[in-house]
Parts: sequence; C-alpha cells; structure tokens
Amino acid sequence: MRDPFRMITGITILKNESLSRHTSFHIGGDTDYFIRVYSKKALMKVLEVIKRRRFKYFIIGTGTNLLVSDRGFHGVVIRLDGIFKKIRRNDQCFLCGAGVLVDCLLKYAMELGYGGAEFLAGIPGTVGGAIRGNAGAFGHSIADITESIRIITERGIEKNMVKEEIGFTYRTSRIQNNAIIVSVLLRLRKKKRREIMKTINKNLLYRRQRHPSGYSAGSFFKNPPGCSAGKLIEECGLKGLRVGNAEVSRRHANYIINCGQARASDVMKLAAKVKKIIREKKGIVLKEEVKILN
Repeated sequence: MRDPFRMITGITILKNESLSRHTSFHIGGDTDYFIRVYSKKALMKVLEVIKRRRFKYFIIGTGTNLLVSDRGFHGVVIRLDGIFKKIRRNDQCFLCGAGVLVDCLLKYAMELGYGGAEFLAGIPGTVGGAIRGNAGAFGHSIADITESIRIITERGIEKNMVKEEIGFTYRTSRIQNNAIIVSVLLRLRKKKRREIMKTINKNLLYRRQRHPSGYSAGSFFKNPPGCSAGKLIEECGLKGLRVGNAEVSRRHANYIINCGQARASDVMKLAAKVKKIIREKKGIVLKEEVKILN
C-alpha cells in the first residue's frame, strides 16, 4: 500500500515501527505509521488523511505512562515535535506546546525566576500528557497551575478549553481520547531561583530514594480514596510476585517492572492477579493508572 501521508511536508514517518522503542516499559508490538509532526499545519493535514482513510490514531508523548499490547496498534501513532516543543512567557503565564518535556518547563521557568510547578520535578513525560492525566505529587497537581488549554478535535476543529471545562479529577480529566492537546497555558509565580532549585532537588531526592529503577510505567494503579495502592499491595505480601518477566517491584509495590523480556500479556496477567488478591483480602477494587493501548 502506498504511503497516504507521503505528500505532507513537516512530518517524518516510520512504517511498521515497534512501539517498544517509544515507551518506558520497553514493551509493545508495531504500529502501521509512527509520525513525528513539526507544525500545526502538518498536524491538520495528517488528521485529514486519518479521517479520510478512517484510521485509528493515538498521540504519544514519551510513553512513560503507557502499556502497548503485544499485537501493537493498527493505525497511526503521532508524536508532537518542532513547534509543539516551544515555550513562551507573558508575565506570569507560560504558553507551552504540548510536546514540551515537564523537566524542560521546570528548568526554563526556574532560569526566569518563576516557581509553583516544583511538585512536578521528576515526573517524566510531556506537558500535554501531564494535563490529560492531571499529573501531580506532594499534594498538588498540574490542575492547580493550569489556566487553559488549546485542543484540536478529531474533526479537526481547534478550540480553547478553560480550566472548568477540562474537568480535572484525580489523575484524569474530561478531555476526550481523540482530542489532541496542542498547547497549555500555565500560571506560575515569581520566586527566588535558589528556593526553586532547593525544592526541586528535594523532590528529586525523594523520588530517587523511594522509586525503583528499571523498565516500568511508574505507578501502575491509582490510589483508592483514603489509602495508598502501594501500601495495600505490600500489606498483602505481593512484592516480588511474578508472571513471566514482569514483577511487582520489591522496592515500591505499586510499580510493575519489566525484568528484561516481559510481554504486555505478562504485565496484564500480573496486574489481574494483584487486583484479584487486593479485592479478596481488602475489599478494594484497584484501577489502572497506566494507559493500555491495543
């Protein structure tokens, strides 16, 4: 089949690309098209082809909160690059492209003497991904500093959404799956660079001391109301529980680790075992925080 995207400028295309190369789990099958998009005009043209061909599509950031099926994804995976990795400041407001890395935002803001986002230090991924999943830590979330976002709907319509429309809740939002976040407006505040750096370093140290290394997608389950998923799993003696090459971390029980050659099916079977035991022993139903792509 001829490449339906071949006439579009401002993109790069990989065909039959393994998604294991693009996720922190290092797991997953191939996608038909992996497309890096460098401009809004190119993105619109890609979406026109997708709509005309009735392809499925998915927007990927750094793949840090994602488990891809062993069968891969039959469709188009899009990564926002180029213009989508730019940041502009207007007084206390920072307009970030959705592809901006969270760590890059923190560094840029700190250099200009603006803080308020230090709780995000060490959270991997892009600003767009952080918005979709309402990323947070230490009692704060990105919802606290968000003014508005700009999205492109699956019909190719561009529109603004203010904070109330986004519908932030714990580790999620009301943004539709096929809506593409293209930019985010965040409000930060003036602070001394020394104070900002001190808080960032403190948060990074906390993460290094408590979070395991190895291939994972971070916290696998959402914390149930009033308790910690990791603590529940640990209390049930499930650290080290294993299916194939997937293992419940011995350091942090809410991490599932790819010990080398784990398959998505290993991870899903292990997660199902954990959920079953927690439900039977604790009467609590755990819900995945990690996005499953199949």
